[in-house]
Amino acid sequence: MENCFYNLHALKKGFRKNCLKTSHSTFVLVAISFLVLACGRVANVKKDKAAFGRNINFLMTENKCNEQASGETDISKAIRQLYFTAKQNDPQSFYFINSRFYNYENPLILSMESLERSYADLTKTPVMSQNAEELTYLFFGSRRFEDLKCSFKNLIQKKKYDIRPFLDVAHTCSKKNGNEVCDEMQLLKISSELESWSGDHALGLCRSFSKEASCRIEFNNHRRKKTVGTMLQHYYDRFQTERFEALFKLRPSHQKYLCRKLDEKIVMTVEVLEGSFDHDLMTELLSYVETAWSRKDFTLKLELVKNYNEKVVAIIPTDKGISYVPEENNRMVYLSAMNDRETMKRVLAHEFGHVLGFPDCYIEFFDDSKKELVYYEIAKNNTNIMCSLKTGVSVPDDYYTQLIQKSCLFN
Repeated sequence: MENCFYNLHALKKGFRKNCLKTSHSTFVLVAISFLVLACGRVANVKKDKAAFGRNINFLMTENKCNEQASGETDISKAIRQLYFTAKQNDPQSFYFINSRFYNYENPLILSMESLERSYADLTKTPVMSQNAEELTYLFFGSRRFEDLKCSFKNLIQKKKYDIRPFLDVAHTCSKKNGNEVCDEMQLLKISSELESWSGDHALGLCRSFSKEASCRIEFNNHRRKKTVGTMLQHYYDRFQTERFEALFKLRPSHQKYLCRKLDEKIVMTVEVLEGSFDHDLMTELLSYVETAWSRKDFTLKLELVKNYNEKVVAIIPTDKGISYVPEENNRMVYLSAMNDRETMKRVLAHEFGHVLGFPDCYIEFFDDSKKELVYYEIAKNNTNIMCSLKTGVSVPDDYYTQLIQKSCLFN
């Protein structure tokens, strides 16, 4: 069943109001979407300006997992071997793979146990066309798990941005009352009818801001006073402002770039260091990014420069399956060189959103208590370039407003 969250204030700014059914992609890289291609990794990359100036050997600057992890796990090796063997024996079955959408009710969950269990199920029978899709998703899931495992400690911190309790409250309230926005009285009414559900969600939202013990004390006090709905409303409102809406806002530490007014248009210029990719490929990639982040009254202009400085963006080829921008230095883009040109274009357009200062609006974190990597998108009908890599995504109008008001340095 399709879920529509256009009733939420922030979602109105980033997504279309009508609920569109996701079309099935016919190409596997589109089907996989954020599963492998997009960012999400948090790296501890230290700036070395002298190294950039002397030699553009970017692969040497990439933060590898080798020192922190013991290489590829046995189960990932087995999955990789099964995938490539099956693909070689029956390539036609792997050419058309249906798209798969992970929402808050059905997230992608990756763990050593889930990989081993899925692999065991697939090896019970010969790999044929009917299970080629499952093997494909298992392979790319194992790749993502391997590529991110040295960042699990950082991804644990992102668990507080798990917005599933918030979305569940919004969806339940809207569905029950038939309104786009549920006010306090409607939430309190739900609380009285669904006491256990309301208590669980009040605690779930509270845990994003406070420790378990504090939330339990607060919940017990409200339960005695029969005001659990008030607690739910308080954390629901706080979560919307501090967690949900933050997914669509420029980060506080965003960089600023030179802008100029040209007739009725604002032109923002960002310098990009050349030399990391073939010149023709780099030009093609940047041209796509410029188009993706421009509209009638705003143009993003990317200029190739030969010398590196702290204001220049460096696009660094990586042999990893995922592309990413380090959170502590958003002037560095690690772009996977494993993909075809069209995929690289879409991925780089998304990553440049991080360069400009926008966060991902999909959710990914590591649940340390369960040893699981969790990923999901907010809604099927989203068209925000920072939320999905499917075709047809674009930059929301509100993002341009934020760039002009908060990121432009006019001469």
